[in-house]
Amino acid sequence: METIKRKVIQIANSTQLISLPRKWSIKYGIKKGDELEIEEQGNKILIATENVQESGSIEIEVTDMDRDSLMYLIRSLYIRGYDEIKINFSKQTTYNHRTGKEEKVISIIHEEVNRLSGVEVIQHKENYCLIKDIAQGSIKEFDVVLRRIFLLLVDGSSDLLKGSSRGDLYLVDSLQEKHNTITKFIANNLRLLNKVGYPKNKDTALLYYIIASLDNITDILKECARDIVALKIKFSKETENILKIVNDSLRDYHEFFYKFDIIFLKTITSRRYTMLKDISKFSKKINPNELRLMVNMWHIVEQILDLSIARVGLEY
Repeated sequence: METIKRKVIQIANSTQLISLPRKWSIKYGIKKGDELEIEEQGNKILIATENVQESGSIEIEVTDMDRDSLMYLIRSLYIRGYDEIKINFSKQTTYNHRTGKEEKVISIIHEEVNRLSGVEVIQHKENYCLIKDIAQGSIKEFDVVLRRIFLLLVDGSSDLLKGSSRGDLYLVDSLQEKHNTITKFIANNLRLLNKVGYPKNKDTALLYYIIASLDNITDILKECARDIVALKIKFSKETENILKIVNDSLRDYHEFFYKFDIIFLKTITSRRYTMLKDISKFSKKINPNELRLMVNMWHIVEQILDLSIARVGLEY
């Protein structure tokens, strides 16, 4: 980061001015009459604009990539903030490890783009396609979208618990649709943090970590739902109790995030140790499929503990 020095200009007896760096003003399209946000941070003053920097374009070659890698690559470039992504491929199909089948590359590209807000495939030729940002997002959307992420995640966890306890595989399977919607919202907010940054600048890194962790939790719940449906797993009371602990922890973290109370740390650490003891005690009594699900649930509680520490950082 380049350090720039400016002399203070005294106007009359009360007003002091400094000039903005010309390169920065041009980069973000700052014009006469624009309003800038100014935040005091101790002996520093942060000057920010809502204008979004053009992140340019990128061209990538994806021939011989598998389905999941291709989707993750597109999502990463989107989150990074590119406005135009050209994808080249000389082979028309890609391998799906989960199904064991070849799938059309362009179908996978469309599937992933449909999960991302504000971008579309605007051109498709035999050996390439072009993805373009057609709706510049605003950081003002960030907090509203974050609330939606929390609500959908808590609902998804609740559906997993209810569906599993009732043997309702349709309800469990519905988690896939919620996963796709949450993924879209998460990618949107991570992109905004990369391109613009959070208005309270020092919170940007912690919020990025929190949202990325919520993405991991969503993926774990989705994979658990897939296993339950595919294997038609019927839960013991012990496993159902583990699911309830996770559901309660996600619901309580949601409340903790918006209504900060340091006592939540005591609650989540207590649940963590209770779960570890239960998994150890029940590991020899339940079938391997249930045990694998229990371990996945433990990973979620571990993530919630890390999320709680990050939330404390936002408070202070």
